[in-house]
Amino acid sequence: MRNQELPLISVITPSFNQATFIKQTIESVLMQDYPHIEHIVVDGGSTDGTLEILNSYRYLGERFRFVSEQDRGQSDAINKGMSMARGEIIGWLNSDDTYLPGAVSKAMHALAQNPAWSMVYGNAYHINEQNKFIGVYPTKPFSRQSLFLFCIICQPSAFVRKEVFQSVGGVDESLHYCMDYDLWMRISKSHQVGHIGDFLAASRLHAACKSIALEIELGLPEILKTSMRHFGTVANDWLYHFLTHYPQKGVYWFLDLFKAHHVFGNTPILVDSNRYSSSWVPPRYRLSLFVDPLTPMQALLIKGVNTLFNQPVHVHVLINNVPAAYHVIPAGHFETCITLPVHEPNSTVELVCSRQQLISSPEDESIRQPVSFQVQHVFPLSAQEQQFYMQFMKNPEQVAGWLLKNRHPVPAL
Repeated sequence: MRNQELPLISVITPSFNQATFIKQTIESVLMQDYPHIEHIVVDGGSTDGTLEILNSYRYLGERFRFVSEQDRGQSDAINKGMSMARGEIIGWLNSDDTYLPGAVSKAMHALAQNPAWSMVYGNAYHINEQNKFIGVYPTKPFSRQSLFLFCIICQPSAFVRKEVFQSVGGVDESLHYCMDYDLWMRISKSHQVGHIGDFLAASRLHAACKSIALEIELGLPEILKTSMRHFGTVANDWLYHFLTHYPQKGVYWFLDLFKAHHVFGNTPILVDSNRYSSSWVPPRYRLSLFVDPLTPMQALLIKGVNTLFNQPVHVHVLINNVPAAYHVIPAGHFETCITLPVHEPNSTVELVCSRQQLISSPEDESIRQPVSFQVQHVFPLSAQEQQFYMQFMKNPEQVAGWLLKNRHPVPAL
C-alpha cells in the first residue's frame, strides 16, 4: 500500500524554550516506521536556540512544519496545531517527550482494527533529563471508573481521531496543567476509548517540567475543578496523593481549596462579614452564612492575632440573634474552633467581644475604628470538615489515611 493510501497522522508538538530536549522529540518522530506522518511544532516564541533547531529540519518539506509566535500557553498551542493538521489521526507529543520505536504503527494498526474506537493509548515509561529509566506510568485498561480515580492515560501515548478531537471542542484553553485529563474525560463521555499493552512513549520528568514544578499550586486546583465538572466529585486517590506529598501547605490552604470545590459536599459558606480590610474585626464581629441543611455547620474555625490587650478577649456568640455559646479568645497568636451547630440556610453568627479599642483606619487616619482582634482566616465547618481539621492538626502525615476511611465519593459516570 502506498503512503498516500495510508491514513495521515499529524503529530502536534507544543513548544517553548525546550532546546535541550526538542531535537530528541523530533528525531523520535522521524525514526517511526509508519510512512505517512506530518509533524507540526507550535512554538510560543522561544529564545533559547529552539528556532535554530527547528530551522534545521526545513529540508523535510511538508513532513515537518512549524510556527513560532507568542501564544496563550500550551493548550492554545495544541488547538492551533490541530487547526493546521491535515491528518485523520492526532498525536500529541510534548517537546520534552519521545515516541518509542514503532509507536505510531502500533497505534494506527489498533485504530484500523477497531473502527469504533475514538482514540487509543498504550503504556509509557518515565525518563529523566539523561534519558534514564525512572519508572512505568500507571496505565490501566480503560474504564470511566478508573479514569475518575486517576489519570490512567499517559498523554504522549495517546492517539485521537481528528473528528473526535474537534467534536468535543479541542483542548480547554482555560486549563494549563490537566488539560489532557480533561480531554480524556470529555472524549470518553460519549466515545469509545481503547487501550493496547505496547509501550509507545517516554514521558520525561525533570525539575522544570510542568508536571513537577506546578503540581501543587496549579495541578490540584485544576484536577479538583475538572473532576467536579465531569464526575460531580473527586476521587480520594487524588486527595491522598496531594495530602501525602504536600502536608507543608497546611490545613488552611487545603480547607480553602476543598471548600471552594465542594470536596466534602455543599458545606457551609461564609457569604460576608464586617471584618475591616486591615483584618481587624469590630467588637460585634458579624458573619453572614449560607448553610445546606444536609451538611449543616458544626463549628467556626478562626485563626488570628489578639495583641491589643495582652490578655484574653471574652466573647458571647449569637446565632440569628439568639445567644448560643460563650468563648474565650486567647492572647497573642491564636487558633480556635468554636463548636456552633447551625442548620438554617441563611444565618448570621455574631461574636460580641468584651474588649475593644479605637485605632486609626488604614484608609483614612482621621477615622477611628473600634476593634477587638485581628482575623486572618475564618471557616464555617461541617462535621466532616471539623474532623478533617482536627486530624490534620493532630498529625498531618496521617490525615490522608483518615480521609480514605471516612470520605466516600460517588462519581456520576
